[in-house]
Amino acid sequence: MIKKIFKQLHLWLSVPFGLIVTIICLSGAILIFERDFGHIGQGEVVSNGNNPLPLDTILKSTESYLAGSNQIVGVTTYPDSRHAYKIMLAKPAMAALWVDQYTGTVIGKYERAGIFKLASSAHRRLFGKSKADGASGAKTGKLIIGITTITLLFIIISGLIVWWPAKCNFKNKFTISINKGSYRFWFDFHCVGGVICSLVLIICIMTGLSWSFGWYKTALYATFGTEVAKSTRHNIPAENYHAWATAYHIIESVNPDVEIRMYQGTADVVKGGYGNQQAYTTYSFDEDGNLTGVLPYHEKERSNHIKGWIYTLHVGSWAAWISKIFYLLCVIIGATLPISGYYLWIKRLSTKRKRHES
Repeated sequence: MIKKIFKQLHLWLSVPFGLIVTIICLSGAILIFERDFGHIGQGEVVSNGNNPLPLDTILKSTESYLAGSNQIVGVTTYPDSRHAYKIMLAKPAMAALWVDQYTGTVIGKYERAGIFKLASSAHRRLFGKSKADGASGAKTGKLIIGITTITLLFIIISGLIVWWPAKCNFKNKFTISINKGSYRFWFDFHCVGGVICSLVLIICIMTGLSWSFGWYKTALYATFGTEVAKSTRHNIPAENYHAWATAYHIIESVNPDVEIRMYQGTADVVKGGYGNQQAYTTYSFDEDGNLTGVLPYHEKERSNHIKGWIYTLHVGSWAAWISKIFYLLCVIIGATLPISGYYLWIKRLSTKRKRHES
């Protein structure tokens, strides 16, 4: 009786939200690899065996390219010698330039690749525009995504309850039949695939809701005994490029082969590797470029740790490529589940209709 109730719940929640679930999963699958491939085609350089120019030389060269009142507010350097430096600008929001660190030449504006821009729009706002683009449909799309995400949690839980074998006898519960017709194949795939990807989908749901609802974000942080992490904005125009270069040289010498983000008076050194992908140690420096302090990641506020883990768990980057590929497979399976579910539902309706007519 209980399973029948949850079976109906699973069906009638899936029917209206299934296609949106597919959109969320497919767009999420694309976004998993944005940090790895987002710069390809616009931020690639060739070293030819040369060492990068001093940072102040690069910043001065970039400044001469700027027009009007725009100013440099930051620079990101990467461990990959083929990855151009990213120079962040004061305006508009998220504006940046790619600069060849071996020649000091501006090679182009930072532009989010079309496929990632479309995927982000679908994943976060159901194709609604961002604030920068006019915010048309943004609030409505964001709300629909949030509601669908909550609904997906109940769909997964109800599906697991229906699938769960009596007396925990899991024998043959992970078998997909390939020689008993298309209906049986898709039924088995729907059940087995849903179980396999359920954990990853639940993790994505529990973390992703923090971007949809403020009340959920507050509750999530409170669960870990802290307040919501404050947003960090680096919008102070760069001054004294020589100090930046001096501080960068010192920081880079003790932190080789890592991503470094320089700002006015501070620098963030990204830890990378496994674990929290937004874990970074922060250095501070004075107007002469002398280091005046260091705040290791492990000494930062708990809210900072939680913020980083929410992002890392959501995009599946906690074990580098291993976890990303695993997440990719799971969300692709997740995207197919509504399609296979619709097929099974329509097939059953058709069978019932034929029996009724006969």
